[in-house]
Amino acid sequence: MPTFPLSTMDRLIRKACNTRVSRSAALELNAVLEAIGKKISEEAIRLAKHRGAKTVMDIDIKAAIKLCELDKMR
Repeated sequence: MPTFPLSTMDRLIRKACNTRVSRSAALELNAVLEAIGKKISEEAIRLAKHRGAKTVMDIDIKAAIKLCELDKMR
């Protein structure tokens, strides 16, 4: 079961290249984004715990993105 709606994945792909999108392409993008999101979340939780916080904040997510070297994708 996909984590994100497939229509959202379809829209993301079509924004990048205005073309038709197969269900398998939408499913694959969903799996990749879920894996990246999990990696960022785990790192953000670790950072929040390190600073003694119980709540993950935007600064934790931003720092986790940098640590995972995903900030270059923006």
